[in-house]
Amino acid sequence: MKDFFKRIASFFSSLLLLLGMVPAGVGISASRRFPIIDLHGADVTNGYTVSIPSSSGSVRFNRISFSYETTAPLRAVFTYRQGFGVSEEELLLSSKAHKASMLLDGYLRRKTASRLICVRFEPIVANTPCTLSVSGFTCDVQNVPRGDVLYIENERYKAGVKLDWGGGLCYFSDKKDDRYDNLLNCHDTGRLVQQSYYGPGRIDGYQNGVYMDHVWPYNPVQGGDQYGNKSKLVALETTASEIRVVCRPLDWALANAFTQTYYTCVYTLTESGMTVRNTAVDFLQTEWPANNSQEIPALYTISALNNFWFYDGSAPWTDAPLRAERDLPFWGNAPGFDLQAGNSETWCAWADDADYGLGIYTPAATCLKAGRFCFDGSTDPFGNPTNYVAPLGFFALRFDEPFTYSFYLTTGSVREIRETFRAAAAAGGE
Repeated sequence: MKDFFKRIASFFSSLLLLLGMVPAGVGISASRRFPIIDLHGADVTNGYTVSIPSSSGSVRFNRISFSYETTAPLRAVFTYRQGFGVSEEELLLSSKAHKASMLLDGYLRRKTASRLICVRFEPIVANTPCTLSVSGFTCDVQNVPRGDVLYIENERYKAGVKLDWGGGLCYFSDKKDDRYDNLLNCHDTGRLVQQSYYGPGRIDGYQNGVYMDHVWPYNPVQGGDQYGNKSKLVALETTASEIRVVCRPLDWALANAFTQTYYTCVYTLTESGMTVRNTAVDFLQTEWPANNSQEIPALYTISALNNFWFYDGSAPWTDAPLRAERDLPFWGNAPGFDLQAGNSETWCAWADDADYGLGIYTPAATCLKAGRFCFDGSTDPFGNPTNYVAPLGFFALRFDEPFTYSFYLTTGSVREIRETFRAAAAAGGE
């Protein structure tokens, strides 16, 4: 135990010396790197935590990042000064990952912190033995996009993600066809192309919410909750053709209740459409039902794309006839369309009466859930009328076990959509 306190005291001394080089009250935009933290054995066991004390220096920042190795999932709690107040945020760390980054609350409102006061690490599961090593601990300033929708585009397509709704996809436009601007519906926090999973119906010490007159299960939704509260944007990276976002979603049926789940979405724009790679990591200490139907992902279109097309035969990718549903009811009480065993042609499309539409292909899907709501044929992406589809899988998220899948979006005639997805499947679509 004496060695433990000596090591922590040495770390604190080094940190104070480093930060003391910056005059108090002076904000700087350059990043500050902190000494390596190496903790072993009892350091993060049976309730021990490790803290960085307040310093005499000042570093302006809106992002914290570091590398780490841990033998058990951890909770990192950051205490910092922002304006005239002190804020505290937590970040849950997977034992399967090695890098962490967190944008502070207020990032999208261009707020920055002036001082890191304290960092605590502790196991998510109490009394779990853990060995932790942290290095490259950095506080810096990340540029803030001008608007709450961040776009990427090429010669054919333009796509946008709504940053203050967890980075869900809210805009997808085919620049080759000028009949429609945005093909997606983004009426509210539930109307995006986004991750959403259905978890336990009962959790000890947790009061489930009510939605549509039903007690609702634990349901982390990327955009936010039914009351319009917004999920937290945790990380953001972008290039000319790709956007990567990490968010901590809210529980859909509750009011502003953050879940124990994190979503990562990597959006990549190509000449033929968009590829999206989704990952979910859950830290809920209650087992999920084994075979719940899960949206992979949920997708909402403008009402004008009113005809639903898919293949439900037993001879995939052979140009066999497609099935068209032209007057689907609301999806809430309607059964899904089960795909036959061995049918790998798991794409579908919503198309207008002129045979132009938007298609989605999720190779991992085994069922399609689709329907229309308040159909009026409008082209308003913010309107209440919408069409919905969710390629479905049947599985459970597991504690600290990342779940990853990919899906593809494209546009054109139904035949063109099919050909694009055939090429994706031949290239080894996951």
